[in-house]
Amino acid sequence: MSTEHSTDVCLIAPYPSLGIVHGGASGVASYTANLARALADEGARVTVVAPELSSEPPVATDGDVQVVRAFRAGPRALPTAMAAARATRAGVIHLQHELFLYGGPSAMPGLLSALRNRRRPRVSRQVVTMHQVVDPRAIDRDFVRLHRIGVPQQAARLAISTMQRSIPSVSDAVIVHEPAFAQHVPNAVAVPHGVETPATSLDRAQARLELGLDPQRLVALCFGFLAPYKGLETAIGAARIAGDDVQLVIAGGEHPRLERRHGYAAALRQTHHDVARFTGFVDHDDVARWFCAADVVLLPYPMPHASSGALALALAYDVPVLASAPMARTCGLPATLAFNNADDLGARLQRLARKPGALDELRVGVAGLRAERTWDAVARRHLDLYAGLVA
Repeated sequence: MSTEHSTDVCLIAPYPSLGIVHGGASGVASYTANLARALADEGARVTVVAPELSSEPPVATDGDVQVVRAFRAGPRALPTAMAAARATRAGVIHLQHELFLYGGPSAMPGLLSALRNRRRPRVSRQVVTMHQVVDPRAIDRDFVRLHRIGVPQQAARLAISTMQRSIPSVSDAVIVHEPAFAQHVPNAVAVPHGVETPATSLDRAQARLELGLDPQRLVALCFGFLAPYKGLETAIGAARIAGDDVQLVIAGGEHPRLERRHGYAAALRQTHHDVARFTGFVDHDDVARWFCAADVVLLPYPMPHASSGALALALAYDVPVLASAPMARTCGLPATLAFNNADDLGARLQRLARKPGALDELRVGVAGLRAERTWDAVARRHLDLYAGLVA
C-alpha cells in the first residue's frame, strides 16, 4: 500500500454487497468498489455513503473501505446522502452521478440542491463524476424512444442539458471518462474508466466446458444489463448473418430501470433465442468465466453516452473488441476495431471465425489502452486532482 496520499475521501454512490466487486443494480456500483479500493491502496482514507441494503448493517468495513448505508432511492436520496457525507468531515466528497441512478426523474432536483447547500466555511471540496454525458443536439425522438425516457424530446433535452450545465457550477471539479464527453461539460477533466487486474484467469477450454459452449465456434460476447440503448439488435442481426460459425452470448439481466415496466429483455429473448444465448443475470463469480471463454467482445452502442464497463473488462482479460463506429470514436479506439452496421459486423465475425489469427490483429489495436487505464493509475489521477483542490 502506498502512503504518499493521506486524503480523506467520501464517495457517494451505489456499492455492491461486502466482499463483492461485480454486483448491485448498476455498473456504477462495480466502478465504485474498484475506485474505493484503489484509492485506499494508494493510501487514502475512504468512506462510501451508499444506499441502504436490507442484508447489510448501516456501517461496515470492506477491506480498507468504510461503507455507510445511509439513504434510500427517491426525491430525498441525494440531500440525505450529502448530509451523511458531510458528517464524515472528509476533505473531498465525490459523487458518482448518472441521470436515473438515485431514483429516477424525481431524484434529479435533489442533486443540485444538495450540491448547493454547502456549509460556511466549507470543510470539504465537492467532485462529481458524470458517468453519462449526452450531446444535447442528439436528444431527439429516436433518443427518447431508445432510452425509454417517457417524456417529450424537448422536455428531455431541456432537463439533461440543464443538468450538464449546472453540475459544474456547483462543484469544485467534474470528471468524465472520455475526452469526447468533456466538450459537453464545462471545465470537465477526463479520467478514464479503470481496468481491473483479474484475480484469476481461467483456461479458455475449461471455461467453455463449464459454460456449455461449443469449443469449435467463435464466441462473441455482449456483457452487461440489457437495455435498448446498447444496440443488442445489431449484434443479433450480425450473428444471423455470420451463421453457425459464430455463437453469440448476451450475458446480463434486464436493466433495473426497465424491470416490470417494458419487458425489454423478455421480448428480446423470446424473439431471438434461436440465434443468441441469453444467460440472465451473471453472478459475480462467473464474470471471469465468461470473459475467459469469449473470443471477442461486442460494443454495438448506436448513441454512446458513457464509457463501457464491458470494454474495461475486455481489456482486463485481454479479449479483442469490436465496437460501433460511434462507440469507437467515443472511447478512442482505432478504426480497425469499428463496424458500421449489422452487415459489416456479420462479415467481420465470419472472417474471425474462419481466420483465428485475425483475433490477434484486433488485440493489438487496444494494447496501449490497458496500461494507461489500470485502477492504480486511475486512482493516482483522482488523488492528484483531490490534492490540488484541497491545497
